[in-house]
Amino acid sequence: MKKSNIFILLVILSLMLLGCGLVQTVAEPIDRQGCKADCRACGFSRYEYAAHHCWCVCDGIEIQLY
Repeated sequence: MKKSNIFILLVILSLMLLGCGLVQTVAEPIDRQGCKADCRACGFSRYEYAAHHCWCVCDGIEIQLY
């Protein structure tokens, strides 16, 4: 196979994976751990993958970090 055919095949495969939600299955735990690391000065509260919001609890008050 030519290199261009392999590239096109990889692009198509990537788009198919995006459609079936596999990317979210892999990316969400990674993003959640990043949020926990960002909240290390306070305390981790929750993470919303769809909106990419990270919530921390500092001094008993929940704040949105990003």
